[in-house]
Amino acid sequence: MIDWNSIISNLTDGKIVTVDPARWNINNPEYAEMLKLWKDNNFNTDSVKWTNYYDTKELESEISKKFSIKILRSWISCVEPGYMTGYHYDIDDNEEEYLKHGLITRYSIFISEPAIGHLFILGKEYFYNKPQGTLLKWNNYRDWHNGINGSLEKKYMFHVIGY
Repeated sequence: MIDWNSIISNLTDGKIVTVDPARWNINNPEYAEMLKLWKDNNFNTDSVKWTNYYDTKELESEISKKFSIKILRSWISCVEPGYMTGYHYDIDDNEEEYLKHGLITRYSIFISEPAIGHLFILGKEYFYNKPQGTLLKWNNYRDWHNGINGSLEKKYMFHVIGY
């Protein structure tokens, strides 16, 4: 059993993600396309902010054994109250390298205690009030998705890309 509350309380050195182009690899045309899509649709880009934590190596070992997945990359995301990730698909500068290992699979785990206002949208499905530790297997690792936090508590999820 993974003690998610302990993992959350020990997170450090997160990387904040916003719409600020200085925080994106704008040389990758997919980022520019995503930003254009949001702007063309009058999306409130001031509401887009989340933090990614990449120091998950110890957790990877446990998850890898538990779910029989060879992990290529993992991270914990945190959306603070009042913010969202914006509807997007993940852009990964290392995707070509990952595809050399085989078909990419993605999983997400709801690691926060459930809270009214925590919402995760994957494709056309909505997930809310999921018990802590609930595993979600994606149909496609590049599916469009959105994390929204309309609560008073931070919303954490653990994400894994592997094969």
